[in-house]
Amino acid sequence: MFAATSVIACSSPDDPLTVETTGGTVHGVRNDDAHAWLGIPYAAPPVGELRWRPPRPAPAWDGTREAIAVGAQCPQTFGFSAGGGDEACLFLNVWAPASRPAAPAPVMVWFHGGAFIFGSGGDPYYSGRVLAARHGVVVVTVNYRLGPLGFLAHPALAAEDAAHPRSGNYGILDQLAALEWVRDNIAGFGGDPARVTVWGESAGGLSACIHYLSPRSRGLFHAVISQSGLCSGDGVGETSTALAEADGVTFATDVGCAGTGADAVACLRAQDAFALVEASGSPSTAEQLPGGLFFQDGAALGWRPHVDGDLLVAPTAESFAAGDYPTAPLLLGTNRDEGTFFVWSVIARPARDEVEYRDALARRFGAGAVDAIVAQYPLTSYASPSLALAAVSADAFFVCPFRRTARLASAAGAPVYLYSFQREPLNGLIADGGAFHAAEIPFVFGIDEFPLGKVGPDGVPLSDAMMRYWTRFAATGDPGGGADSGDVAWPRYDAAADRHLVLDVPVRADRGHRQPQCDFWDAR
Repeated sequence: MFAATSVIACSSPDDPLTVETTGGTVHGVRNDDAHAWLGIPYAAPPVGELRWRPPRPAPAWDGTREAIAVGAQCPQTFGFSAGGGDEACLFLNVWAPASRPAAPAPVMVWFHGGAFIFGSGGDPYYSGRVLAARHGVVVVTVNYRLGPLGFLAHPALAAEDAAHPRSGNYGILDQLAALEWVRDNIAGFGGDPARVTVWGESAGGLSACIHYLSPRSRGLFHAVISQSGLCSGDGVGETSTALAEADGVTFATDVGCAGTGADAVACLRAQDAFALVEASGSPSTAEQLPGGLFFQDGAALGWRPHVDGDLLVAPTAESFAAGDYPTAPLLLGTNRDEGTFFVWSVIARPARDEVEYRDALARRFGAGAVDAIVAQYPLTSYASPSLALAAVSADAFFVCPFRRTARLASAAGAPVYLYSFQREPLNGLIADGGAFHAAEIPFVFGIDEFPLGKVGPDGVPLSDAMMRYWTRFAATGDPGGGADSGDVAWPRYDAAADRHLVLDVPVRADRGHRQPQCDFWDAR
């Protein structure tokens, strides 16, 4: 991606908050027992003619850049913090221990979730302050392009640059550029470029799996953590180039840029960034079919990566099955009640009865599969049809695909560690949400500012344990535990034993999580 550079990042012996990077000097801020450098540009602003192109190196700056505030988030209409943003948004943030250890520290690079349409590495609940201060790691959080600005595929975009004969996946290319920036610069912040863990949740968790498999990302990390990523999912993770380009042409036509030639691209680049984002917004609950995000028609799953033959050579399920990737350590898992977020009445039109339940299943899985699924998930077992669809969503798209991923990667020789997060957050905003999708985030970061639910006093021991597991994994490729650590030993996964760690109060090791349900989905 970026050309190799002879500049080596280093910090000033007189002022550890002053660091020389490949783009210029940055000066950070002390944040309790951590140092922070916020809003560092890692690539050029993707504006004008750089919109819908692979990221370019950030322009160098003169003097010292005060890196004391996060940069603008990428344009979005919805977010837990706020909408808005700026197209010039390719910034990252770094946290490091205030007392630099003698040896370089392990590095954790976080790619945020948000369905590839919202979120930011600068969101306050993703602060790396606690992990850096208490656990001695260097944390990097990253903005990457979202929505149509990050994932529009179009045949005219693929044709305009012979050196890059493909389109879409610009957000993933941004992540790749950030990982290259980390390789070239993180030593100056006290980090070890040979011990970089790629780490993400939801859309960021799928991103982490893509980097795990991608030939383009090799050599940029030593381990991967995927929290609730749609890896090896049943048609709801990545899509194909043909579908992505067809959706892109339809979107371009809808915003007044019809055609498949260069004129369409020129028209798109002349459009206001926020007008494009607004035009691509998710349908309101009144406009949806009953059942939630996963049970809509057509392109309702929205903007997402596609199999482009370059970053993603094949669908993730096929790639994991092929086994032709470096077998780096892999920590992955899901939350007990993943699906409740996706049927939450704030964002989804509920299914009200058996007819709407069955219709939703038919849209996603085909009419011929409905009777078998209803037999496995009968409405009599759930308080509502929507909660039945939540259970289907959790198993079909998260829990069971991750069991498949764990089996395939471990069979290929990778050290794999599987978990199930089962702690219900305090004051959770989702009615009947349980341990919903993303509920683990404040526990992992130790920052109790997540807007959907809190760790609370009784959850602090679990949060402390999770931070220890995650940072030990980043340091060694093994989350550890056992008598010497005071934590429950985390068993390495293999299909025969089917063991995992239950993250709850108390933490415990278990086996066969959702085995009957996952055997059902594997047999489809």
